[in-house]
Amino acid sequence: MTRSVLTLFVVLLMVTCTISSWALGDVAIFSENTGWISKENADIQRAIVFDNLKGTVGSVGDIVYATDAEIGPWAEERIDDGKADILIIFGWFPTTLYTPGNSQVDDSIAERFLYGGNIILNCADYIFYVTEGGGANGENGLKTIININADMWGDGTAITPTADGEKYTPTLEAYTSNRPFKSEQIVDPWSVEAAFGDNGAGFFDPGIIKLNDSSGRVGICMQEGNNGELPRGQILIEMIDFISQQPDVAGATTPVEPTGKAAVIWGNIKATR
Repeated sequence: MTRSVLTLFVVLLMVTCTISSWALGDVAIFSENTGWISKENADIQRAIVFDNLKGTVGSVGDIVYATDAEIGPWAEERIDDGKADILIIFGWFPTTLYTPGNSQVDDSIAERFLYGGNIILNCADYIFYVTEGGGANGENGLKTIININADMWGDGTAITPTADGEKYTPTLEAYTSNRPFKSEQIVDPWSVEAAFGDNGAGFFDPGIIKLNDSSGRVGICMQEGNNGELPRGQILIEMIDFISQQPDVAGATTPVEPTGKAAVIWGNIKATR
């Protein structure tokens, strides 16, 4: 092999190894149990996503409905598959992802799913709070899973669309959120990726926080328990469309992560928290 050919081979190898391995993957929708939304309404919203997501975001993979028994194995199979798989829930957190009561401080399937570069989107009740036994996880469900001291107390938060909301979630109109994210609480290793609606003072919902240097995301979509007419299904589609346009899932050049990425990132988090 000549020197010039060898040089070209090395360059091509380097380029290949810096192409992002991330892409949008499969979507599972869980509405077997719900919180702050009726099962009937959650099923309507999940059908909107199921019937229309692929037409809006053609890059997603398979879209399935999943029961509690199915969702844990579904997520575990996709922890380190090189794609940003998406789980949608409606205010009730499946027990096969996370044992109720916050006994799984580390290494739950839910945590490894997120730290493996995947996405959880929640509508209605406080994310990760309600599960088998009612509010068995409480506010510590969120704190334990994302490993920062964030809460979602914010009854009566008047939300209006932000500039990002007008651009990416055009279905969103002014409404009242009771469980918003608070931007000042979103600290390393997480950051606010998008606030589609806020109160002008850092309380936001819908919105997405992103695990730095990863595809891992947590998103909320109208965490409110009184208005069953909110267009959650369509806004979920718009949020996923937004995610599909972001560099780390659209083919930008970022290092390819090895198998075991979730363990590497989680090890780094535990070492610094």
